[in-house]
Amino acid sequence: MSRTRSPKLGRNDPCYCGSGRKYKDCHLRQEEEWRSQQLRLREAQDSLLQRILAMAQTAEPADLRAAFARYWQERYQFEQLAELNEREGYGADRFMVWFAFDYVQSDGQTLVARLAAGADQSNLNPLERQLLPQWVNVRLRPYRVERLHPNAGADLRDLLTDETLTLADSHASLRLELGEVMIGHLVPVDTPLGSSRPNYYLAGPAAHLTPDTAEPLKAFAGVYLEAMQRERPTATWSDLLAERSEIFSHFILILPTDKPDPERLERFVAETRQRLLSSAA
Repeated sequence: MSRTRSPKLGRNDPCYCGSGRKYKDCHLRQEEEWRSQQLRLREAQDSLLQRILAMAQTAEPADLRAAFARYWQERYQFEQLAELNEREGYGADRFMVWFAFDYVQSDGQTLVARLAAGADQSNLNPLERQLLPQWVNVRLRPYRVERLHPNAGADLRDLLTDETLTLADSHASLRLELGEVMIGHLVPVDTPLGSSRPNYYLAGPAAHLTPDTAEPLKAFAGVYLEAMQRERPTATWSDLLAERSEIFSHFILILPTDKPDPERLERFVAETRQRLLSSAA
C-alpha cells in the first residue's frame, strides 16, 4: 500500500530511489517523519470519532427516535437500543455511527457537518481539525473485499461506483474474508508516501455479508436510484447516499441468518422494484 522497497535495507545502504546517496541521508528521515505523522493521525482519528459519537449520545431525543425508526424500519422499539449490539451484530453501535454521519438533523446538517461548520472548534486539536472536513461527506455504503494484505489491511471495491480504495486498518482486515461484502463508514486518515490517494479506516463497526449478496444488493440500491432519477434525472449515487443510506440497513435486515437464500433476495429486490417503480411506470 505504501511505496515498495526492500524490508532489509540498512541505514548505510544505497537508497532505493536511485539517488546514489545512503538511505540514512536520503529517504530514511522522510519515512520516519511520515510514520510518526501517521501514528498521530491515527490517534486523532480515534479521538475525533469519540467526540462525534459523544455528540450523538447527547442529541435531541426526538431526533434519535426518528432516526432509529428509519434505520431499523420500525422492527425494534427505541427502548431496545441497548440490546441491539447482541441481537444485531453491534447494531446499536452501527446505528449511532449512522446517526452521526448520515442522519440530517432539523437544521439541515448531519452532526459531523454541524461540527465541521461550527465557529468554535477550540476543543479540537489541530489534527482533528485537519481530518474533520474530509469526513463531512462520509456515508454508509457497501464495499467488496478484493484482496487481503495479512496484518496490513485490504483492497476494497466500492460496490456502487466500482472505485477501489485501501483499507489500512490491520485489525479490521483480520475480520474480513476475500469476496465478502462489508457495509460501513470508511474515513480517510493518512496518505502513503509517494501516493495521492489516502488510506481509509473504519469508523465504528461494519456489517459483514457473504459474497452472494453483492449483486442483489447493488440491484436493490439501483432500484432506489432509478426511483430518485424519475423525479430528479441528474441524481447520482452520492445523492442517494446523502438522502437514503439507511436502505443498506434495510437490506441487512431481510438476510437469512442460517444459510444463503438467493430466491429470497430476488423476491425482495423484485418487491422493492414493484413498490417504488410500478406507480410511476
